Amino acid sequence: MKIGLSTSTFFNTVATENMFDIMRKMRVDTTEVCLNTFSDYEKAYVDQIAASRMGIDVAAVSPQSTQFEPQLFSPALRVRADAELIFRKVCYACFAFDAKFYTFRGPINLTYTREFDYQRLSQRINQLCDIAATYGVSLSLKNMRWSYAATPEFFKRIMELCPKLFASFSLYQAEITGYDIREFLDACPPQRVSLIDVQDFNKAEWCLPGRGKYRFDKLFADLERRRITAPVLLAAGSDTYTDFLQVSEAFDYLTAQYRSTVQ
Repeated sequence: MKIGLSTSTFFNTVATENMFDIMRKMRVDTTEVCLNTFSDYEKAYVDQIAASRMGIDVAAVSPQSTQFEPQLFSPALRVRADAELIFRKVCYACFAFDAKFYTFRGPINLTYTREFDYQRLSQRINQLCDIAATYGVSLSLKNMRWSYAATPEFFKRIMELCPKLFASFSLYQAEITGYDIREFLDACPPQRVSLIDVQDFNKAEWCLPGRGKYRFDKLFADLERRRITAPVLLAAGSDTYTDFLQVSEAFDYLTAQYRSTVQ
């Protein structure tokens, strides 16, 4: 298992072009690259950024999904086709970064329904998995409170119908939806978990790991017991720190917690 840092931590504080330099100074060797706008998906820009990673392992690429992913499921052919063009650009970005996974969110659940047409959904997800596979990439569905994939039950059902689909779990998204992240882990085969991102929290406030009450030692022990080897990445909001030294200390804290647990 690797401990790393998602570039989402730098959103609004660091230009994408500079993020690898900062991570190297923190001794971070594993990341998820987050692309934030349409120009970020263009090949020339992706190639430029990918060339600057210099040995940092990119586990996954994550787009600003609400810009186009819901439209991948539109009943209108032209809408789907336009969205698919962007989808393919993100798949290429995964290829350029040598990332095995595309962090995927899919449709938005504005009405918070719990009733889904799993057959129709799985058919389209399987099509997208096949497209991603042509780039050497696997789709990894992330639990988001505003998406279809907000509950462990959804993961259990969709993973059975989509054999090529992986899962990416967020501690923050699980908690604010009212679940323990272990409930999501139990709904997914361990070998199909691609990534776990974490923050810490204290009462109602979210914060950097080490500044809250979350027992990361227990999380690492649970991952070890389940034989889940997916990277665990710090993914904090930019409002949880005032300088990069604090982020570096939080990363070191997570690393120390992991090492003390597995030894």
